[in-house]
Amino acid sequence: MKRLSLPKLINIFFMLTLACALLFSCQQKKSDDIVYEQTVNFENSNWDFTQRTLEFTAHITDTVSPYRVEMELKYGDDDERVDQMPVSFAVTAPDGGKSVVSSAFVFVEQDDESGLTNQDKQLSGSQIQTLYNKKFFNRSGDYHFRLNRHSDKFDNYNIQSLTLRIVRLPE
Repeated sequence: MKRLSLPKLINIFFMLTLACALLFSCQQKKSDDIVYEQTVNFENSNWDFTQRTLEFTAHITDTVSPYRVEMELKYGDDDERVDQMPVSFAVTAPDGGKSVVSSAFVFVEQDDESGLTNQDKQLSGSQIQTLYNKKFFNRSGDYHFRLNRHSDKFDNYNIQSLTLRIVRLPE
């Protein structure tokens, strides 16, 4: 068995140390920093008309970082569901300032054979709608969020849940 000289051992040790340092210093993509998440589950998968307005309250203390505000809708199969569900979303700051955005969930199925959309049958799944790509909360305290569904005056069956999520964006 051949012995390694001291300079070669030092060189191997240096290369291993450098490789380990590079491996551990490279951070993998940071997962989303969720600062608030609340889910409303609809009984019997029915977002009924009496629940058309949903309210959430989040305590925000970081007034420097930007945030993404999104909602995720989970739904099941339903041939009678509306093609789209318009919503308005209001944010009220601790000092009473208010901002409002409008958005809509659109339910469209992709036809596997033709590649065309087919609105006759709706698939189950989930859909994430971004309300604010980059939102700053300028005051520390409790923010009130109000979501109003405007699609119809009837119940919406096979809507299983809606989740409001606030994610701190990397700087």
